[in-house]
Amino acid sequence: MKSAGLIAAVVCAATLLLPGTSQAIFEDDQARKAILAERARIDKLTADFGARLSDLTARLERLEATARGQLALQSQIQTLQQEIAKLRGMLEEQTNELSTTQRALRDKGDEFETRMRRFEPVAVEIDGRSQRVDPAERRSFEAALAAFGAKDFRAAQTAFQVFLLNHPTSPYVPSALYWLGSSQFALKDYKGAADTLNAVAQRHADSPRAPEAMLNLAYTQIELNDRRAARRTLETLIEKYPEAQVAATARERMQTLPAAPAAAR
Repeated sequence: MKSAGLIAAVVCAATLLLPGTSQAIFEDDQARKAILAERARIDKLTADFGARLSDLTARLERLEATARGQLALQSQIQTLQQEIAKLRGMLEEQTNELSTTQRALRDKGDEFETRMRRFEPVAVEIDGRSQRVDPAERRSFEAALAAFGAKDFRAAQTAFQVFLLNHPTSPYVPSALYWLGSSQFALKDYKGAADTLNAVAQRHADSPRAPEAMLNLAYTQIELNDRRAARRTLETLIEKYPEAQVAATARERMQTLPAAPAAAR
């Protein structure tokens, strides 16, 4: 708008500087049209400039908003990255703690299983028969048997007596009685040996130790000077266990013993 006024002023000044021509200029329709056209062009330029300025202002505002959004997004991303890093650290720490705990639990489990195995029944062979016994029971019997093997018959006698007291239902009982009787025989306690070996023959007749116990019982009765009783014991052994290995020994031993009276049979 200021440009249009300036042009009008210039035209007026030019008219004043040229005497005699003012009437012609103002009446000149072409000059008037040119001025109007110029004014319209200037107005259009002004409008276009305003529109472009508005457009640039809007675009600048959008860019500024986008930049602010990007900055906010970048800030959020940085915050998330920090939180992720923190969580990774916590996860790594917890993973290490879990691994340590798992190792400790595994070690305790192994220790517990080792301790439990000391009390779990174990498979053993007793007088040719497969049995399951408590480990402590097995150790007690083997310790008593080791004492007998070392010819410490007094210690063996005590050990077998303690074993029978602590394990009255053990599968080792027939063998424990047999070796107890043998220990008593070795200590020349023939009466005690006879009672013990007779218990094997009477209460555990199905045990593989029964034939041997009866043979040793006969020897004990001989030491007690009861040869007739010894013969009856050998006869019973041969009758009940004819296939036993000691049966042949019993037949040989009977040849030196007197026959039992008919009433005694």
